[in-house]
Amino acid sequence: MIELKSNLNTNVDIISSNIPLNFNFIKRELVIKNEVSCVILYISNLVKQEYIENNIISPLLFHVQSPIDNIINKAEFIAKKFIVSGEIKITKDVSLIASELMHGKCVVIIENEDKAIICNTVGTTHRAITESQVEKVIKGGKEAFIESLNVNIALIQQGIKNEHLKIDKYVFGKENKADAVLIYLDNAIDKEILQRIKDELSSVKMPQILGPGVVTQIIEDFPYSIFPQSKSTEKPTKAVSDILQGKAALMVEGSPYAMIMPVVFMEFFQEVEDYGNRMILANFDRIIRFLALVIILTLPSIYLILLQYNSELTPLNLSKIIVRSRLDNPLPAFVEILMMEIVVEVLREGGLRLPTPVGQTLSIIGGIILGQSATAAGIVSPTTLVVIAITVICTFVIPNYDMVLSIRLLRFGMLALTSLLGILGLLLGIQLIVVKLMKMDSFGVPYLSPVAPLRFRGLKDTLIRSKIENLNKRAVGFKLKENKKE
Repeated sequence: MIELKSNLNTNVDIISSNIPLNFNFIKRELVIKNEVSCVILYISNLVKQEYIENNIISPLLFHVQSPIDNIINKAEFIAKKFIVSGEIKITKDVSLIASELMHGKCVVIIENEDKAIICNTVGTTHRAITESQVEKVIKGGKEAFIESLNVNIALIQQGIKNEHLKIDKYVFGKENKADAVLIYLDNAIDKEILQRIKDELSSVKMPQILGPGVVTQIIEDFPYSIFPQSKSTEKPTKAVSDILQGKAALMVEGSPYAMIMPVVFMEFFQEVEDYGNRMILANFDRIIRFLALVIILTLPSIYLILLQYNSELTPLNLSKIIVRSRLDNPLPAFVEILMMEIVVEVLREGGLRLPTPVGQTLSIIGGIILGQSATAAGIVSPTTLVVIAITVICTFVIPNYDMVLSIRLLRFGMLALTSLLGILGLLLGIQLIVVKLMKMDSFGVPYLSPVAPLRFRGLKDTLIRSKIENLNKRAVGFKLKENKKE
């Protein structure tokens, strides 16, 4: 550890050699009571300039009345008597001083003193708290996380006023040194799960970390699985709800979302609004979401089976409609469905990357024009368009974006298996998905919990939920695999 010396100029040089010397690195020299020299160091773009002038520079220049040259511990004396700051550190550790400077702190160095005063003067600008553009809610808070870690922590603390709320700080990335926090309730989260998460986070060694999604990819146990093993959210209300259920939230400076750990499959189809609505209405919404999941995975495959393998299963009147729509169609059924699925994905991705007005126009107008043109040209049948349209609409019902991406990819595999094996391929695909889900876990928690392994108390809040007063504060599913059934 490099420490400060007693010489002022030497200390300035030591600190300067440990931080980037750009134009916004400021060295403000002062003379206290016409006898003691000192230097104030800070990076101008990261601090509140007015705060430094009013609460540090002005008191040192005009409020020191008695001589301080003979005082043994000048740093502590000045910090306690003259500097107006709610958070002050006194240290001789150069690495800590350099780190605090790059985080927007101000450092005061005094002649013939081997310690520096670090004052909290952070003043970076950030955008205002606005409504989430991804996670829309009808009932519930409209606020969304922003890129400021301190603001995001405050949003969590506003929702959980509990003495058991813990905030552990981490620094990720050797190059960008991104601040991160892990937030949890120490009386709600399982101790073994918490320790496992902490051990994984402590082992993260990467040159740069640009968000919590990067961290979770490093620490998850199934890196090649398409199913998410943590859940992202932009909504403080959702993060608060998950923390209260015994989970932990990871947030990184510069990222306007939190990653929730651990997670189970069922919760990707649940919303905070489900607990604000009456039981019957909430259960109806949940059933619709699971029905949408089934439609996304199976409808294109079932349509392909009826066209290519088992046309005798189709009702006669429906068969006539399908046959008329496919007259003179030059493409095989599988190619036709696959082509339209890919076109939909291209339109969706293009709409996301463009500015909002242009993206919406591209998605709507592009879909209509391409659909009508393909139908008029005889490349795609109208019934195929209907099937694809229903599938696409169902993807909008599932509330979690990460899970939607996984399901959208899975339907291509289901379609390929069905094309090769017919109805056996469809059944094989479903079986493979179920087996994969049963083998997975999220930080030791079975992915299909509380259904597999079966925990009856946890079934009160899965596909359907019980009366609100019957729900547990802590989800029963969030226990390690080794634990016995309850």
